[in-house]
Amino acid sequence: MDGHLIDPRIAYLTGDRAVRTEWAAGYEVTDVLPFSVKRLRAVLRERGIGTVTMKKRGSAVDVERLRKELRLSGDGSAVVVLTRIGDRPYVLLCRPFDQDR
Repeated sequence: MDGHLIDPRIAYLTGDRAVRTEWAAGYEVTDVLPFSVKRLRAVLRERGIGTVTMKKRGSAVDVERLRKELRLSGDGSAVVVLTRIGDRPYVLLCRPFDQDR
C-alpha cells in the first residue's frame, strides 16, 4: 500500500500519488492549515470559493455553524476536511480527483 493514516486514530489515508478505488472517495489536498475560521475564510475568499462540501472526522466543529461563519461567495468549489492530527485541529482544502483544475 502506498498510503498511510494522517493520524493513527482517524481513518483518513494520504499518499504521494492518486490511487483510484471503488471503495473510497479520492481528493487532491491543495492546502493543509491549522484550524482557524478567520484563516479559512480568508483562503476561501482569496480563491473565489463560494461552495464547499464539508467532511469531518475527529473534529468537534459544528459544520452548519462554520458554513454560516465563512460567509462564502464566489464561483469556485472545494472540499473542506475538518480533522485533527495528533491533538491539533486542522483543515485540509481539497478537490476531487476528477475535478478539472
